[in-house]
Amino acid sequence: MTEEELKYLVDVQIFIDELIEIVGDNKRFEKFDSNLIVRRAIERQFELIGEAIKNFKKTNTETEISHSKEIIGLRNRIVHAYDSIDYATLWGIIINHIPKLKAEIEEMIKKNDI
Repeated sequence: MTEEELKYLVDVQIFIDELIEIVGDNKRFEKFDSNLIVRRAIERQFELIGEAIKNFKKTNTETEISHSKEIIGLRNRIVHAYDSIDYATLWGIIINHIPKLKAEIEEMIKKNDI
């Protein structure tokens, strides 16, 4: 992998860590859903994650990232169809899919000695 490709993976790792920090110990959807600032901050993290994965996929078409098309699609929906964001869906992604993506990205970085 090139340095540029690894940079995008490290960016994804950082953005996921920031997303997790924003959520904090709060594991209740109602608290998330009622906090506009937290919702907007999480939207931004999803935008950044999607953009970094999109850039990675442009530079490296051979390496697979699970659900990369869906991640990029979520980024596009947040950016271009902001009025149709379903916060329950975002919450489900945070709880169910972000931990798996985090582990996958960390393993990819580890394999490349970063």
